[in-house]
Amino acid sequence: MQKMIGLAVVGLLFMAPLAADANSKAGAASAEVGRYQLFQGSYTTFDLKRKETYVHQGVFLLDSASGMVKRYINKIDEDGRYIETWVPTELPLPDKKK
Repeated sequence: MQKMIGLAVVGLLFMAPLAADANSKAGAASAEVGRYQLFQGSYTTFDLKRKETYVHQGVFLLDSASGMVKRYINKIDEDGRYIETWVPTELPLPDKKK
């Protein structure tokens, strides 16, 4: 009986550092939980040639850590390739140094 108790104590001593390491990794992973949010919504585009406004439905990805919002697109490009990607909803600011 004493040998079994001794083995249990030794086993617990070896398991404690492993459990602490697993908890620290779980804590880091839980910080990422909920970072990305998906939303459905509408957005408006303007056709310069036709001078018409269009309202589209889309899926948006919000990165709550950076505040960046991206829109999901899928299309066939000029070369006939199918593309699925997330594109930023904000245009880059022009360089004011010029």
